[in-house]
Amino acid sequence: MGLWSQIKDYLGKTFSIDQFMEILGMDDSDKREARNVLHQLYLSGKIRRINNSRNMYIKLE
Repeated sequence: MGLWSQIKDYLGKTFSIDQFMEILGMDDSDKREARNVLHQLYLSGKIRRINNSRNMYIKLE
């Protein structure tokens, strides 16, 4: 079971990187790692950024 399948139900249709990090129990020092994970989710077609925002995302699945 992957990370996305474990957390997708806890995220709303739109979410911020801060909400994503809170669900995963990350703190501010992990922001680079969180962005890398979000980038991988973007590349796999599970999320996309809202209006080229750096901090807001929308679920596609």
